[in-house]
Formats: sequence, structure tokens, C-alpha cells
Amino acid sequence: MKSWVKRQFNTLSVAVSGLLAVPYGKQLEKFFSNIINETPTVYGKTIDKFYNETHIGGALHRLFDQSHSPIDMWEKVKVAVKDDTKLDELKNYFIELGKDLQTPMGIPLHSIQDKASYDKLVSAISDKFLIKKSWLYDLQTVNLLEVFSTTLGVVALFFGWKKKDKEEFAELCASLGLAGAVGANPLLLIIALVSLAKSYTQNKNKNKFKKGTLRGFVGMGSFIMTASLFSSPLIGIIIGLAVAISVKKSLRKLEFQEIYDWFKENITKYAETISSATGINYLYKKIKNFV
Repeated sequence: MKSWVKRQFNTLSVAVSGLLAVPYGKQLEKFFSNIINETPTVYGKTIDKFYNETHIGGALHRLFDQSHSPIDMWEKVKVAVKDDTKLDELKNYFIELGKDLQTPMGIPLHSIQDKASYDKLVSAISDKFLIKKSWLYDLQTVNLLEVFSTTLGVVALFFGWKKKDKEEFAELCASLGLAGAVGANPLLLIIALVSLAKSYTQNKNKNKFKKGTLRGFVGMGSFIMTASLFSSPLIGIIIGLAVAISVKKSLRKLEFQEIYDWFKENITKYAETISSATGINYLYKKIKNFV
């Protein structure tokens, strides 16, 4: 029974995290954006007061107005009404938190005090590494579906934490980690990387760890890339799953050293092409020195 539950949680957590990592994930986030009535309350007006007065950050104001991170929001709720009770404050805090979480923009994990410096840093990172500015913003926020996806991932990792099949656990960590990175889910990414590090340090058979990790990365990566090619969510998901399953089955038949040698040979062979395509000049030297 426990093995069956573990398998179901593994499948569900990988499926949900993978779905949120493809473009259709944003559509799904919008679908859940009106669960809680968003009629402004005195608490909500207090939280939004600074933004309404300054309009700092525009659509991204939650990261800059010192009012929407979990800690900042609690401080705003506490001073919204002078004669309310602690119970009223707690209740309305979670209501306002839920209102923000249900939107695709979500809530920031922290607040940025110097917007000008932030904009300059983000522009430099975006120009140098070709990373979208929206991804950098998203990486600092969480929304309802990302919290749900992370919760599923935690449960799945919990079931596999002390299991003997370390290869399967490494595969799960890698799948969730890549989905968290592509989907800019900071909670899932951190938890998956910590779990992957734990798996590496405790796994005496490094080849099994490497094979499981590679299978997780390649399986999730093939799904995300394939599904993202199609404008139709249904077709993209179906074909993406078919490709991912086929790739993972093929990898099970190969030895890790064979995969690694093939990867090393081709990535060094086409280093110049990859560098030209990405526009990252220093990447060519890095890839040529790949070991």
C-alpha cells in the first residue's frame, strides 16, 4: 500500500510541476485567480496604500512597495484597525494573503527597497545571460499553484527519503528541480536541490545517482521542450508525455558512461554553434574545456 501511495505521489508531483513549467501553466494559474472574493477591505486598502500613492513598480509593485511579502503584510494588517482583536488580525491576514496568492503574480518572498539598483542588476543579468526579466521576477515570488506543487513535491520526497532505491529518488529530485527552475518556483527548486544534495552524499553508488539524476533531467527536459512547441495544450501535453516516456525508457537500457561519453563528445563538437546560437561568448570556452 505504501509503495502504491509513493508511486502515485511521485507521478502526481512530477506531472503538476512539469505542467506549471510549460506556457500553459500560466493559463492554469489564471483559472484559479478568483477563488477568494477580492472586494477591497480596510485591511487590503492599508496594504495597497503605499502603491496607490506612488504607483511604484506598476504591475510588479508587490516586490517594491514594502507591503506584500508575508512579513510586511502582517505589519500592515496589524495597524489597519486600531481596536480589532488578534483573532481579527490573523483571520484578515490570511484572507489578504490568500487573495494575493491566488493571482498569477503571487506574493514576493521578500521586498526590494532600492528599485533602481534592482532594475540595473536585472538588466545586466538579462543582457549577459539571456534570461528573461519576467523569470527573474517570478523566481522571487510564489502563488497558490506553486505552493500546491511544492507541497506535492515535499510529500513525494518524504516518501522516498529513506527508501533503498536511491536511483529513483535522484530521478525524482532532478525532475522536480528542473521543473522548479524552468517554472521559476523558488520553493520547489530549493527543496529539490537540497534533497538532491542529500541523495548524493548518502548514495554510495555514484553511478546509480548519476543515472537517476540524468534520467530525471532529460525526462523532464524532453517533456517541457516538446510540450512548449505546440499552441494546443492538449496536444502539447500528450506528445510531450509520449516523448518523455520514450526517452526515459531508452535511458534505462543504457549505461551512464555511454550516455556521458556521447554527451561530452557532441557538446564539445558543437560548442561554437551553441555559443553562436545563445549569444553567450564565454560559453564557447567553457564548453570546449568540458570534462
